[in-house]
Amino acid sequence: MGLQWGDEGKGKVVDYLADRFDAVARFNGGSNAGHTVVIGERRHTFHLIPSGALKGKELLVGAGVAVDPSVMKDELAMLPDDARSRLTVDGRCSLVSPMDKELDAKLEEMRGSSAIGTTRRGIGPAYAMRALRLSPRVSDLLNGFDFGPAESFYKKFGLDTSGLDEWAEESRRLLTGLAGDTGARVREVCDGGGSVIYETSQGTLLDLVHGSYPYVTATHTVSSYAPAAMGIAPSYAGEPLGVMKCYVTRVGGGPFPTEVSGELGDRIRSLGMEYGATTGRPRRVGWLDLVALKYAVELNGVKEVAISKLDVLSKVKELRACVAYSLDGSETHDFQGSLPRLGEVKPVYGPPISLQGAEFGSGLSPETRRLIEYVEGELGVRVTLVSYGEERSKTVSL
Repeated sequence: MGLQWGDEGKGKVVDYLADRFDAVARFNGGSNAGHTVVIGERRHTFHLIPSGALKGKELLVGAGVAVDPSVMKDELAMLPDDARSRLTVDGRCSLVSPMDKELDAKLEEMRGSSAIGTTRRGIGPAYAMRALRLSPRVSDLLNGFDFGPAESFYKKFGLDTSGLDEWAEESRRLLTGLAGDTGARVREVCDGGGSVIYETSQGTLLDLVHGSYPYVTATHTVSSYAPAAMGIAPSYAGEPLGVMKCYVTRVGGGPFPTEVSGELGDRIRSLGMEYGATTGRPRRVGWLDLVALKYAVELNGVKEVAISKLDVLSKVKELRACVAYSLDGSETHDFQGSLPRLGEVKPVYGPPISLQGAEFGSGLSPETRRLIEYVEGELGVRVTLVSYGEERSKTVSL
């Protein structure tokens, strides 16, 4: 689970842990997510296919995912030849059409100065069309679907639907042989003594209901959504592992209490290579926000945490952590209660945490261990994984 506003390093963590599992399942979001795995000098970015693809694992795309067939086609073309044979796409997945992308752009333009900052990948409109019961699911497309009502709706917005039939036919060719029941497959794997790791996209604070609405994504990003989205009982979902950066980033608009601007913000962004894997946009950066993190930990039921990007702040030499919010002259630790006025709160910082001399690898330095102990004490969790660089091997299990 991502515990912040996304981009916490979940793809690398899933890839690192995938060796322990028989299958990797993606259960939410769409191609607006970009999960990056770096092996040597090569970067592999996944938008729809689970990050365990490079480990030869069985790959499951659950019913909660919005599938853009053109993106999936491109990703499959970059993977080993056997990837398609290992991939199952749930027949209940929503589909993202070219019109959804156009509509996404139009809606952002309509919002003007209040634009959310979407990736314009059509994810929000695709989920909305699903809720309106106008668009096909994967199984509907493969079994014939009347696009008449959807076309009428798109035309109300002045969208060109002339390419819809061609898109539908190309999508059918790609998805034929891939569609299945991923929930049933998860039960089969687990009942047979195997195991599945579930990969989320985005982060808790972008959840459609529980995040910083309206500056959120179009789906749920919390741990309790995994079984619903996969079509399994909660008993098959296991324990959530939270993933967090030792600082915070977010993309697009919305309140950001601990945001750092100016020269320091630029330096952290540069050191952490904080640019969107999907859009290339520079990410906003900020200090660690423990108020928001505690909220995310409690909401997801997280007991174990992976921390990423420790190498970045070791070059900045210190870490600042927001321990409370100040609002109307008083302090609060209530993130949920602060959400309606999150843009007005002021961060209250604890003493700086020195990372001078921090080292990583098989032997973590005392400075690094003090930081880990601080996070464990503040969040009431156990840090079980530390990532100190983009490359796959720069990871330590604790």
